[in-house]
Amino acid sequence: MALRLMNKVREAMITNSKSITIALALVMATQVFAQLDQAQPDHRDAGIWTTTWATANRTITALDAPLPGINNATLRQVVRISQGGRKIRVSFTNEFGNKPLTINEAHVAKRDHGAAIILGSGKQLTFSGATTVSIPPGERRESDAINMAVLDNAELVISTYLPDDITGSESPMTYHVRALQTNYIAAGNQSGASDLAYFETTTTWHFLANVDVANDRLTPVIAALGDSITDGDQRAAPNEPIDLNVRYPDLLSEAIIAEGKSASVVNLGVSGHQVLQLGQVPAERLERDVLTLTGVSHVIYLEGINDIGLPILLSLLGSPTATNTAAAVIAGHQKMIKHAKDAGLFIIGGTLTPSGGSSLPGYHGAIAESKRQKINTWIRGSGAYDAVIDFDAALADPENPAIMRADLSADGLHPNAKGYQVMANNALFVLNKMLPNKRRETE
Repeated sequence: MALRLMNKVREAMITNSKSITIALALVMATQVFAQLDQAQPDHRDAGIWTTTWATANRTITALDAPLPGINNATLRQVVRISQGGRKIRVSFTNEFGNKPLTINEAHVAKRDHGAAIILGSGKQLTFSGATTVSIPPGERRESDAINMAVLDNAELVISTYLPDDITGSESPMTYHVRALQTNYIAAGNQSGASDLAYFETTTTWHFLANVDVANDRLTPVIAALGDSITDGDQRAAPNEPIDLNVRYPDLLSEAIIAEGKSASVVNLGVSGHQVLQLGQVPAERLERDVLTLTGVSHVIYLEGINDIGLPILLSLLGSPTATNTAAAVIAGHQKMIKHAKDAGLFIIGGTLTPSGGSSLPGYHGAIAESKRQKINTWIRGSGAYDAVIDFDAALADPENPAIMRADLSADGLHPNAKGYQVMANNALFVLNKMLPNKRRETE
């Protein structure tokens, strides 16, 4: 059986001109998820929980734009989930704060348009039965489960009333800076309102960690871990797509559902992130952003291009930063792989995408390209990853592989929406045979 599957993979690679370097790993994953596709015990009362949306948070820095004030205000935030379910719970985070975060009231609802919710869909969240929760610095809090059936790729509105000043200098913000989503800040307590009477907008997510759903059977959770290319940036695009959900993990979720497969895809990209981020060991990010997800099974790891370009860019901007060798970046990948496998995760490596067309110093030129090629050669050929998605081959200009195809590029470094769709299609090609078929539809 394994030989037949390997032959099919080789045939598909030739037919589709796509690269899967570890066919045996695909066999292993197929066997693992065949078990998931078997009948599961009836868990209709409790449900089987999986994360359907999450984001990677950090604190505000001196390089970030000032945040609008949040004091005695309602935050109304929009998230698009991946897999649907029949119950919901929401986790809030104060991981980077230095004083308690007080939520006096919180609601979740199905989105209508703008800041408006579908009438009658809103439900109040509770925390161990209480409507108010205080989250200590460095911690998260999960809401109680509520009965709310939601469809795949549905948009939810999460509203929280925050009575305190949480944007002052004494309370570092825990947030995701580039949500590419319009969210709303309204004065006073409007958390349960069907629409907001007055508000200002922001394109960040504040204090949100993840959303879980419950179903009757186990669902794989794929964590897309990476930098701005995973986060969804199109920085040089004339009109960066706010509210359009065209990040590659969004499009991968859509593709999985269209294929009739079952899996949640969550986006843990952080713009500007590196494998060797300021000396941070990869295990720290894996522990904080990935292993906190309910039911996580796969990781797609796509990082390293900022390790090549960012030190040079920062040095030119007056912040002397030591450059990274290709060997050092590869060593960082090896650490991430080890930690992921030790945690029982199936880890997939993404090759670094072409950056030679970027105007940013450090991201183009012979030295940068040499490092990128060395890293990609190792990702493809080392056998360290359980499988490989060759994003580089999918996006590269055939006439000049150091640059991204013009029709797929926003700025020479980040793909455009069409490029993200190509990335999603290639990811699906690798994942397809690993994932169980979807058996239930949520109403």
